[in-house]
Amino acid sequence: MIELYLSKNNLEGSAAYGKYYPRVSYKQTLNIHDMAKHMAEHNTPFSEGTIEGILRDFVKCTREQTLMGNTVKVDDLAIFKVSVIGNGCVKLYDPDTDKTISASIGSISKTDKTGAAVQSLKLLAQATGEYTRDELNKVAKLAWTDKAAAEIAAAKAAALGGGGSNGGGSNSSNSGSSSNSGSQNSGSENSGSQNSGSEQGGGSEQQSESVTAPEISGTSPFTDTTQVTIQGPQGAEVRYTTDGSDPSAESTLYSEEITLSATTTIKAIAILDGETSEVASKTFTKSGESGGFDLGN
Repeated sequence: MIELYLSKNNLEGSAAYGKYYPRVSYKQTLNIHDMAKHMAEHNTPFSEGTIEGILRDFVKCTREQTLMGNTVKVDDLAIFKVSVIGNGCVKLYDPDTDKTISASIGSISKTDKTGAAVQSLKLLAQATGEYTRDELNKVAKLAWTDKAAAEIAAAKAAALGGGGSNGGGSNSSNSGSSSNSGSQNSGSENSGSQNSGSEQGGGSEQQSESVTAPEISGTSPFTDTTQVTIQGPQGAEVRYTTDGSDPSAESTLYSEEITLSATTTIKAIAILDGETSEVASKTFTKSGESGGFDLGN
């Protein structure tokens, strides 16, 4: 059973202002240990430890195979593969600089006509078999959280009582009572169409699963400086921060490449038709300084 809560768009001037949208109330995040424990309870002759070992080996081998350029299909779940975000070189060879387009990861300045072909790598998970969107629509069972059901009942009572007003509505915070299990997500990858490695922010804007989080690209680790690009969905504006805080509609508007000279965490959101994506986050590490590094979103 998938429980839903209600989110109301409170951004004045937005085409979606005042409208209510359903959101999934996630109950917990299960890591490999949790899944092994769950699977061991399914009348299996294998112990929890054996199952966990197999799952960890499967993850290791999936990483190995995808980094070799293969795709890994888990029937009725997802197809895992590594993809690239390209730089879009103007020329295959630039005689002025004697450079050819190269199969490497790096940044290209606005004046460069060729160079590194790849901005960054990212892991994709594409639903397959009985887990595609059409199949999910057939088998998923939906229900309101207790709080959402109470809000709907209050709105109905207010309307029938002659007040004519809506029963208060909900804000963009999760109204489900479930809490996260405390376990971390098992990597920076995202399944389906979501940005991998993105972090969900708690800003006041309405977060929407229908608006794709932006992709943050650049070289890390770097020695002197690095150029960072942020790409959002078509027609969306992108807002970002460099101080580690979650961005909002008032944060800096992305318009050109960002030059970094020190270890920095960049967080970004995409805003489209009054709806805000989840927060994408990536840390760029300067050699010799502390910080994180990942393959991409």
